[in-house]
Amino acid sequence: MSTLSFGSGGAAAFLSVLLLLGTAASPSSSSPDGPETDSSSARIHTERTGDRLRVRGVFVNAGVAADTLRYELSLRRSGAAGTTQTTQSGPFTTGPGQADTLSTTQVNVQSGDTLTLHFRVRRADTPIDSARVRRTIP
Repeated sequence: MSTLSFGSGGAAAFLSVLLLLGTAASPSSSSPDGPETDSSSARIHTERTGDRLRVRGVFVNAGVAADTLRYELSLRRSGAAGTTQTTQSGPFTTGPGQADTLSTTQVNVQSGDTLTLHFRVRRADTPIDSARVRRTIP
């Protein structure tokens, strides 16, 4: 079993994980709309067991005042067995210092499959943070 976590803070750790695993992925990035400036972050956690990949969207609230926000986690897997795509979204309430697992989904994967994950957190139309991963399954 292997576990990977991707978030907006920790690019060096992310690149180290990529070098160790030999996978190709894009580090998460802040929204192009310009997220609020604090250290809160959207993170994508993956855990592979055999041919199953579990994906979790986690929001770590380091400073956003207690509020109701919205999240969206999208997953796309394509490969020899075809393509699957799923999106989960909804409102959630958070407060400073909380880490919230907002979405969990699973997908079957095979060596050579391409996986694209995108996790976004917004307050109304204002982006708070986002994480994006694109990689080929080893």
